[in-house]
Amino acid sequence: MIQEMFELFRSREPIPYIILAIFAVGWVIVFERFIVLQLTYRLNFSKFNSTIRRMLSAGDLDRARQYCAASGNTGLPMITAKAIEAYENENFRVRMVVSEETLSFMPRIRRRISQLPNLAAVAVLLGALAAVNGVWQSFQMVDGLELGLKSFAFSRGLSQALTPIALGLAASVFLMIPYGVLDAMASRLEGEVEHSLTVILNLLAPEMQPVFAQPVGASQVVASDGHSDSDGHDDDGHGVKGGYQDVASAERSDPVPDEEEII
Repeated sequence: MIQEMFELFRSREPIPYIILAIFAVGWVIVFERFIVLQLTYRLNFSKFNSTIRRMLSAGDLDRARQYCAASGNTGLPMITAKAIEAYENENFRVRMVVSEETLSFMPRIRRRISQLPNLAAVAVLLGALAAVNGVWQSFQMVDGLELGLKSFAFSRGLSQALTPIALGLAASVFLMIPYGVLDAMASRLEGEVEHSLTVILNLLAPEMQPVFAQPVGASQVVASDGHSDSDGHDDDGHGVKGGYQDVASAERSDPVPDEEEII
């Protein structure tokens, strides 16, 4: 089959060269993404988390910023440096800054990786299109020949027609294998980045505890002109407006009409 593929390229057919170009573009994406994921965005996340946690817990923001700059100028170190800057200027904006930078960075991890299945599918479809064209030419070639020559010519033409789809399938296989590897690398990197950002947010912007107002009970109602006792009276013996007894009397003064009164 390999020899037939080389013969297909010698015949100067356009579709095999298009499949080869698609295969080359796919592997350019594979090499570019592998370098970015393994060299540009990848770092020792456990060491980074422990070092940043130690520096931020000690309040040493300058050393933490310098450590982020030494670790890299993109990805997690860049987001961490901007979070520290937001914490120094306006600490209530830390979560907003981290959210914005994370939403801007995360799509870069999978950039162009999703194009590999599309390229593989196009290669297979082009091979199938060339195979259909070859079968159609085989039918036209055997038209008018004798029975013995017709069988030989048709089998020969059919074998040549199946070569382009074999080429497309081979290109698709060698594009989908690195796609699976890159997809696993991207998923692992996304998980590490999300875990590290959670650690940073817990240090710089922990969740605020909810503060609830003390309910004003019947045992003590505070008036604007003094203190009140349990009966809803102030120090001078006067009733306190808004007390429990006032609320109860107001509820009693407005009874709910029954159905006969409404009618």
